[in-house]
Amino acid sequence: MKLLLVEDTYGVKFHKAILEKLQEAIGVNTQGLVVRRVPAKECNEAITRKVKAILAPDVRGSKVVIVVDSEGMNPDHAAGRVTTHFEDDKLLSGRVRVVVVIPRHESWLCIGLGLRASACRNHPEDAIVRARGLKSYSKEHLGKLAKHADVRKLMGEKDFRKYVDAIKWVLEDP
Repeated sequence: MKLLLVEDTYGVKFHKAILEKLQEAIGVNTQGLVVRRVPAKECNEAITRKVKAILAPDVRGSKVVIVVDSEGMNPDHAAGRVTTHFEDDKLLSGRVRVVVVIPRHESWLCIGLGLRASACRNHPEDAIVRARGLKSYSKEHLGKLAKHADVRKLMGEKDFRKYVDAIKWVLEDP
């Protein structure tokens, strides 16, 4: 199984829309990639068990990309909080990549909507509210507004390029 795991339900809708747009914009064939919510926080011992349960019965032939928010942490530290759980696992070691969005998924949405990257990296929700004329921002906007994002505007962002590279990796034959 080729799997993309995200932290929350709204992230699933967001990534499905972004993957569709990547397919259109740069020809990445994302067919066969399953997008799911991982039902455990990144720094939680249960994450490996839950990922294996999602992959069963084909754990050995699977590859996984997990996308998390940095939430103000150093990106390497945020990634390490996830990868540490897979490094010593006999079945999943070397089969999991972690991508960190700085600081939150809303930054990618904001930049993809054509807003200034500096505003999007600092206060993405506020920038989205102002630009879209919303009363306030709620997490459901992440999935709803993703269809309006232009992934080509994200290609200059280092964390998004890492995401694209991870998507290409997970789609390669094992």
